[in-house]
Formats: sequence, C-alpha cells, structure tokens
Amino acid sequence: MKYLIDTHILIWLAISPEKISKDILFLLENKANEVYVSTVSFWEIAIKLSIKKLDLHGIGIDDLAAMCDEQDIKIVQLPISAIRQYRILPMKANHKDPFDRALISLSISDNYILLTHDEKMEQYKEDGLICIC
Repeated sequence: MKYLIDTHILIWLAISPEKISKDILFLLENKANEVYVSTVSFWEIAIKLSIKKLDLHGIGIDDLAAMCDEQDIKIVQLPISAIRQYRILPMKANHKDPFDRALISLSISDNYILLTHDEKMEQYKEDGLICIC
C-alpha cells in the first residue's frame, strides 16, 4: 500500500513519536508498505519555523529530510495532477488549511492513503479521500 503522511506525523516522528497512534505506527514500520511525505509538508514546516509558529527543538529541514531517508520515507513533489485536483476540491466551511488541502488533493489524485491525526480530514472521504486517523 502507498501511504502519505501528514505534516504533523512527520514532526511527531522527529520529536514526539509517542504521539502517533499505534495503528499508524504499525503501518509506518511495516516494510511491505510504501511511505511518502510531500514537499508540501516541508514548505509548511519551513514557513511555520520562519514565523516562529513552530519549535522543532533545534531540528531543521535538512534533519527531517535525513530522517526520512533513514526511515525509507520517500519525498514526493506536488504533481500537476494534484494541482488539478486542488482546484476542484470542495472548500469545507470548517477546514480551509491550504497545506492540508494540498495533501488531500495529492492523496486523491495519486492514490495515496493519507495518515493523519486530524479528524477534520475525514469529511473529504465523500470527495474520494482515503485516510486513517
């Protein structure tokens, strides 16, 4: 199976793995699964670090990328298929985060199962998202 991790899952892997649910940890540790993270997550982290909205306790973007490499998490660019999907993805009244919407669009367009802790993303199942919260 192909899994895409949400930004907070990436952050938790680096600084607080105990926050990740046992079900998601099981999927991440199963070598039969392909695990991906989007460059969208790296953009979100970089922006939040630069405006001091996030503290990674001295861990930087390069450290996160190295951790992904060590854990066999592949980094994927946002393809044009996801950008097309983003444009038609309905805007939900209670969820307008552009980074989340980009990850949702990527998951739908390129057939990833999104691993997240954000239950608001479940409402996109009606639009084709497959996610595990």
